[in-house]
Amino acid sequence: MPTVVVGYDQTPHSERALTQAAREAAWRGAALTVVHAFDWMPPTTPMTYVPGSVEASIKQTAEKIAEHGASVARSLFPNLLVETKAAPGNAAEVLATAARDAELLIVGNRGRGGFAGLLLGSVSMRALTASCVPTMIVRGTHRDPHDVVLVAVDIEEPADDLMDFAFNEAARRGARLEAVNVWDLTWAAEYADNAEDIRRAAAQARVDLDAALEALVRTWHGKYPDVRVSHLVADGTPTAVLIDATSHADLIVAGARHHGDGRHGMRVGPVSHALALHADCPVVIVPRD
Repeated sequence: MPTVVVGYDQTPHSERALTQAAREAAWRGAALTVVHAFDWMPPTTPMTYVPGSVEASIKQTAEKIAEHGASVARSLFPNLLVETKAAPGNAAEVLATAARDAELLIVGNRGRGGFAGLLLGSVSMRALTASCVPTMIVRGTHRDPHDVVLVAVDIEEPADDLMDFAFNEAARRGARLEAVNVWDLTWAAEYADNAEDIRRAAAQARVDLDAALEALVRTWHGKYPDVRVSHLVADGTPTAVLIDATSHADLIVAGARHHGDGRHGMRVGPVSHALALHADCPVVIVPRD
């Protein structure tokens, strides 16, 4: 049975992540695992004595927190299969390990260590970079659904896993999928003496990019004919254009390369990193080769 894993610590951001995770699991017909990581530092020297009851008490509290999250999820979706996991250790590593075989890992925007102006908690970012599976950061403002899923496409490196995830997510939500490719010609201002040549080259490049993106979307639409689709080739700085577009989307999907060399996790590039920090809707980063 597929599994969705969510990190939960009873903070408002993790409550939002829990709600989203329960919904994602229900859409997928998947089980939900609610994970709470707790700190436990065993004695480092023989001279240090910590009663075993202390460790037992900490673990018991952690299990109660995870079970509380599970109860909330069951109240939202009574037919949902929900399990819990309370484990000692670094929270990001605990989450990444728990999600090793999952279909999706979901984390909140901030945890207990966050402060009001923090854009993304360190646990969330570390979990993202340590994860081997698609990872959702639940962020953005509360609002009515727009029924739009965005997918950020690098037309030179179209990733099957990325497109497959985005189309699946749009299908589950009954949403329109908009594939966006952004190209940046701000550097052209340095060559104003050749403005006409630059304009002609830019116009042709835009035509070529639009044709390539349309062909890619058409191919995937053939596999998901019930999904409403559109595509857009936009001018500007990729991070600025994509972040602005999230104000009218329910989800944005982007890619990141596997670390490789036998290492687990993802190398989150500048665009995906900026989305994780600033997007106005939930973000899913999908690992790719």
